[in-house]
Amino acid sequence: MAAIAQNPMERRHKILVVDDEVVIRELLVDILSDEGFEVQSAPNGRVALEKLRADGDLVAIFTDIMMPEMDGITLIREARKVAPSVVCIVMTGYATLDTARAAVKEGAYDYVLKPFNLSEIKLAVNNALERRRLTTENARLLEITELFHISETIASIRDERRLLDYLLRAALARVGAKRGSIMTVSDDGRTLRVASSIGLPEDWQDATVDMANSISGWVAENVRPLLVTDIHENPDIVRISKRLKDHSFISVPLERKSAPIGDPGVREASRPQVLAVLNVTEKERGGQFTEGDLKTLSIVANHGAAALENVRLLKDIEDAQREIVFTLGEIVETRSRETGNHVKRVAEYSKLLSRKSGLAIEEAEIIRLASPLHDVGKVGIPDAILNKPGKLTPEEFDVIKTHTTIGYDMLKVAKGRVLQSAAIIALHHHERFDGGGYPHGRRGKDIHIYGRITGIADVFDALGVERVYKPAWELDRILGYFREERGKQFDPDLTDVFFANLEEILAIRDAFPEAEEGRHRG
Repeated sequence: MAAIAQNPMERRHKILVVDDEVVIRELLVDILSDEGFEVQSAPNGRVALEKLRADGDLVAIFTDIMMPEMDGITLIREARKVAPSVVCIVMTGYATLDTARAAVKEGAYDYVLKPFNLSEIKLAVNNALERRRLTTENARLLEITELFHISETIASIRDERRLLDYLLRAALARVGAKRGSIMTVSDDGRTLRVASSIGLPEDWQDATVDMANSISGWVAENVRPLLVTDIHENPDIVRISKRLKDHSFISVPLERKSAPIGDPGVREASRPQVLAVLNVTEKERGGQFTEGDLKTLSIVANHGAAALENVRLLKDIEDAQREIVFTLGEIVETRSRETGNHVKRVAEYSKLLSRKSGLAIEEAEIIRLASPLHDVGKVGIPDAILNKPGKLTPEEFDVIKTHTTIGYDMLKVAKGRVLQSAAIIALHHHERFDGGGYPHGRRGKDIHIYGRITGIADVFDALGVERVYKPAWELDRILGYFREERGKQFDPDLTDVFFANLEEILAIRDAFPEAEEGRHRG
């Protein structure tokens, strides 16, 4: 039979021979060495397990079953805990064939019978290596698939705390760790804060440490990952490890991806290069972290850094949009001579109705931020019409109606959820549930819920303040109007929500009173 083929460009496969009989050990070592393998030997399972822990490159174990100190079956069971990918082959005599079969049930891949010959050994090794190759490829494919899923998930998260919590859970699961943390770097680069943690004392959450006095600080300052298999072999690490009890851990930086504003070739001195540091410790079953674990965490950290930058950038954009919204709202108030707190009240009413009608907190906040721009299109309405005392002509009212489409056209090209939502509200807030509204005569649920909510908030507030064409209505008259228009002008379900939460709505009205008579046309 031909010798077992190995790619000369690859490292030689390592095999461990375990048998308490010296002659058997030496025979197998000679056979496998002649075939091009790097072979180690051990007289019993205990010594074999020590060698396996010390050398993570072992690919196969030939082991006898009946041995002192630790038998072969126990060795197989323990070896699978230390190195799940190692392939175990049992050597046994005819008298213990049933025991060999029992060993296969425990995880042994195959068995050879004593006295064995060269062809049997070669066949067993060939089959074992092919099994390992397929297992390794399947594991690699599974890892790539899972890493892709992690990447997809983190890219969809828009909240920093949720992102970091998910990232940490995913990292621990991928490398089989029980405890860990993500520490974010402060803007000035001097401290780190525990932004997410699992398995750590509760009082560590949100705790801060100096950059110069922590392992995470070293990783952040040097922009380098740190893999420690045994902390006791690293006295410098021991000195800064503080309360770290585990002997093996990994710390990986989440490095900033985007270039600073201005010259992309120059990094701002005050801008930390690392956004955060991912730390994992306490390997399952007491094992040590490996280079493979470090590679996996580096991939997770790379995707996590990009996602974290995106989340923070989106937050900056939304913060800027908030400023734009309220600035535009103030312009609209001035343009239409609104001297009170109309847009602020409408914003708070809209948020309350959103939450009480079952929308998520995040969505309700978007509506609160967007609703002040419901009348932004009025900047395109002539003063003579917008502030005309008394009744408008049909032609003038047609002009007023265009403020919905003007506002929509102004906002529809904007990026970001706030301004996109404001565009929807501007277009829909004068539609009626019965189809008699404007600009498009939408009916029922064809009117976007943002418009249905803001429409109720806007009308309630407008009726209660004085305008150039009408006095302020009393509360009882307003409530009567809402009861009459339930299912006509207003969504009946939202109208019910309005009445069910009237006390809170009135509290908002009292919190933002009219400073003087407002005089714009609603």
